Amino acid sequence: MKTTARPLLLGTAAFLGLALVPPATAADDVSTRTGEVVDLVCYLDHGASGEAHSACAKKCIASGLPVGLKTADGTYLLVGAHKPMNNELAALAAQTITVTGKVVEKDGIKMIENAEIVKK
Repeated sequence: MKTTARPLLLGTAAFLGLALVPPATAADDVSTRTGEVVDLVCYLDHGASGEAHSACAKKCIASGLPVGLKTADGTYLLVGAHKPMNNELAALAAQTITVTGKVVEKDGIKMIENAEIVKK
């Protein structure tokens, strides 16, 4: 009985130790990024950004084209809570804003999902 009790006790202790570790929460995945709001079609096609492109970017974003955030570490597709953020972001085209959200990347595509604009 002594030979089987020890592994059982060690296994139970290990399980209880793991059970005491809190699970990761959604808040653990939240990051903050600051950059310029760009319409991704014009930006990716011909590098259009900045104040000189703001009127066009506003029209493109308002019409539903993908919107992104051009930051120091790359450009991200911006998506709200499983829906586009175009209505909120069109007026901010070519402006520098800060957003929080879950940053993900796959196959070279970067995205901030569940993005929220940080109010100043």
